[in-house]
Amino acid sequence: MHTRVPFAHALNRSVSDEIAVQHYEWLKRGLETAGRPATPYYIALAWNSGLGAATRGRAPRVAHDYAQRAANLALEFERNSTRRIADAR
Repeated sequence: MHTRVPFAHALNRSVSDEIAVQHYEWLKRGLETAGRPATPYYIALAWNSGLGAATRGRAPRVAHDYAQRAANLALEFERNSTRRIADAR
């Protein structure tokens, strides 16, 4: 969807990371276009259930559970990052 690189290169970390970033940006634009916030929760919901399901409110419960776990992790990473910055000062 985001590249013409052959699927055989999917295990190449730099290739897969680049494509994942492109997919993230595509999801973000799609959410914003649909009037949804591009928060960690909605990004994870769209990543797991598909952009259409996330924007139309049709994502299954398991995708909402996944999105909540991802949002919790993002919040924890943010807190830890803020603590490290404060501790470095």
